[in-house]
Amino acid sequence: MKIIFSLLCCLSVVLGYAQNHFDIAKLSYTNTPKNEFDDFDSSTTVEELALALKFPVVINEKTTLLTGLFTNKTKVKLDSDASHSNLKILGVNLGVNKVFNDKWSGTFYVIPKIASDHISFSKENLQIAFLTLITKQKRENLKYRYGFYINTEKYGPLMIPLFGIYYLSPNKRFETNLYLPSTGDINYRLKDKIWLGMTFDGLGTTYNLTEQDYTADGAYVSKVSNEAFAYLRFQLSKSLYLNTKAGYAVRRNYGVYGSNDKIKMALGPFYFDDNRTELNNSFKDGALFKLELMYRIHFDKK
Repeated sequence: MKIIFSLLCCLSVVLGYAQNHFDIAKLSYTNTPKNEFDDFDSSTTVEELALALKFPVVINEKTTLLTGLFTNKTKVKLDSDASHSNLKILGVNLGVNKVFNDKWSGTFYVIPKIASDHISFSKENLQIAFLTLITKQKRENLKYRYGFYINTEKYGPLMIPLFGIYYLSPNKRFETNLYLPSTGDINYRLKDKIWLGMTFDGLGTTYNLTEQDYTADGAYVSKVSNEAFAYLRFQLSKSLYLNTKAGYAVRRNYGVYGSNDKIKMALGPFYFDDNRTELNNSFKDGALFKLELMYRIHFDKK
């Protein structure tokens, strides 16, 4: 046990000591009420099952290898008269966290993934992302992050400049963890084992379609969904947590486009030279409900 605790303490130093926990595993299930298609007497639900695993390997007090696996499946109707499609992702995280000195550290990731309605290793299904984050430790309970995310989406290159902040109040009840403009989490500890929080996620994705009747040259799905949740978190055991979330999706769209119908580039939510023709019908924004199980390790003795 002393060896394990020493490794956790070393990991806390490498990953930034303001944050006194690290999530090893996360399993989530999301579902929606029926969402009506625009101008059509038809509806769909959006059902998603996702799993993310992280395996940090401490090399020394300044270097940690960051590896992981993530997968999800989304069941949704892409058109008013279509049957449900199963959009799937399978990917790995390969990275390193490097501490430069007592104020500055960096995290560098390469993230290859397969995204399609049929998981197979092919050029059409493969996407590769790169993430760079530079962290400045301002105070013991405050740090800033500056970075860049790049991905080879099906519509063309996506680039997102990132600004992040992590803050933990002195009494350890209020916590803020933001990666703007993509994701964020703000929560407050109501009781010893209950938190009230808010999250948002605005990072979309694309999927190659192998089974489709839209074009002879192939097609892809571009998911855009800005999702905000309120949640209650319950600590079930020392390391196991349950999040119960209710939220709403804004400007949600699962657009289908021809494989050769692309843009010049995307910079966050801004698309340049976007003259694409959407081949399917859109459905309306709506509510979301989500359950999340997390396995979290702590760096303190509490």
